Order: sequence, then structure tokens, then C-alpha cells
Amino acid sequence: MKTLSIGIIGLGAIGQRLIPAFIEHDHYEITAISDVNPELMNQTEKQHSLTAVKYADGLECIQHEGLDAIYIAVPPKWHAEYALAAAEKGLALLCEKPLANSIEEAEQMVAAVETYNVINAIHFPLHYSQEKALLAEKLKEIGEISRIELTMRFETWPRFWQQNEWINKREQGGFIREITPHFIQLTHELFGEINIESYTTDYPENNINSETSVIAFGTVDSNIPFLLNGHSGIGLKDNLTYRIYGTKGVLSLDQWAELKQATPEQPLTLIQRRAQSASESILDEFYQAVTTGDGKIVSFKEGLSVQRIFEQLL
Repeated sequence: MKTLSIGIIGLGAIGQRLIPAFIEHDHYEITAISDVNPELMNQTEKQHSLTAVKYADGLECIQHEGLDAIYIAVPPKWHAEYALAAAEKGLALLCEKPLANSIEEAEQMVAAVETYNVINAIHFPLHYSQEKALLAEKLKEIGEISRIELTMRFETWPRFWQQNEWINKREQGGFIREITPHFIQLTHELFGEINIESYTTDYPENNINSETSVIAFGTVDSNIPFLLNGHSGIGLKDNLTYRIYGTKGVLSLDQWAELKQATPEQPLTLIQRRAQSASESILDEFYQAVTTGDGKIVSFKEGLSVQRIFEQLL
């Protein structure tokens, strides 16, 4: 079977997560890497015993001879620039979420992949997880859906493990951009489009840092109430809960990967804990999409629909 030659642009915390999966997969070879930090490139090369060519400029990395695909793992404001260049070169694209740093940039990216007819996917781990698959299967057991709620509470933002120069800045960071896309995409996939009807978003007075609170109300598929409640800087450990209420029961996805179910007779009970990382699944599906066109991936077009929703809250 064909081995895909992959170039990786961006070696920060997010980019590092997929590198072991690429290495362990039978059908990928990391042949080029790029980051603005040369020390980080050297460290990554040594840590993973890579033989990839190193590029300080991501655009030069895209021009590396023999590439089949590019993985874009830089901050959001750079997604469009690299995606447009890679699409023009005919490379398949795997991009971190959110798709872009604005609706306009997202539209340009969708237009580019359609114009050049290249495979395009966004890294939404929930889409490829066992928890999501079981959640979708269990929906029939909880009756008619009466409400969907997303709750995001953070002791601090950015989170202790995710410290960089942009993640807490209004320009391209914040938990609305970083967290809500996962669950907007999940909601769209399971139930249909979200329509935001009202919201309140609070920001620090310095006009630089990202939001501290958001409350939004809307509907899904025209009639299911949807409530989003998020805030940071609280005296409580992080709590992330996506809860679906039905007339016969409740399903709750807690802390990303703990799927719980309840009925009137039984309190919320764990029914699925993350069995394995979704990284292997997304690489399998991306490989199938590139080689056969049949992979079950989240496309840039779907990413644009997600972008249209969370941009309303900013």
C-alpha cells in the first residue's frame, strides 16, 4: 500500500500530539517539518529520531519535493496562508481547528480546496472517537431530545498545560475558539445546524486578552433548545460537560471522554471511558480519503459551518 509523505507545519503542543501517531502508522512518513523555533525543530527531530528535512519557513516546507500531504498545526491566524499555498500545489490537507481566524479566511480555504480538488480534513478528535460512536448509538434510548447543554468551566485560562503567547489573546485565542468548535461540530453531526438567538460575552478591560465568560442560547434543527455556558477564573477544577436531555434519559460526555447515561431509575453512570486515542482513527480515515476517496473525515466545508457559529459569540 502507498506510503504518504507528510509535511508538518507547527511543532507546538498540538502538533506534537500527532507526531507519534504518524510515526507508528504503517502508511505515513514524516519527510519535512517546519517551525519558527529552530531549537524546537532540533529537539523534535532528536526526540522522535526523525530524518525529515527542516524548514524555518512553512511556505518552503510546502514546496518540499515529493510531499503528498501537509498537516497544519500552527496558531489559527496562519491556517489560511499555508492552506491556500498547499492547495495550489495539489497537496492533501489536514488542519487543526478552528479552520481559520475569520469567516472570510475560512471561505477562502473552502474555495481553494474546491478549486484545486484536494482532500481536506480538520482535526476534530471527537468525531473519530469511540465515545462519540457510542453516544450516537445510544441516542435512540433516551427518547425525544428536549435540550442540549455545553458547560465549560476553567480554573484558569489558558489551562496550566497550555501556555503560549497567543492562546489567551483576543486576536486568535480564548476558549470560544479553542473549545466550542469541537462541540459545535459534534452537535451539527448528530442533530443539525445550531441557530444562536442570544448571547452575552464578557472580556477583560485591557482589550487584549480573550473572553472570560460567555452565555448563549439558541436552537438546534429549529426546535431543540441549545444552551452554552462558559467561564474562566473560578475556584473549581476544570469541568467540561456536553449533556443531551431526552424524555426517557440523559447522555453526558464529561471531560471530553467519559460517556455517562442516566434514566429516571438510575443516576448518571459511566458507560464508556476513552479506550484509546482518536489519533490513530483520524490518520486511518485521512489515509483512506487520500488514497480511495472514502475516508469519513470532517471537511473544510463543515469547518466553515462551525466557524460561522462560534464567530457570532466573539
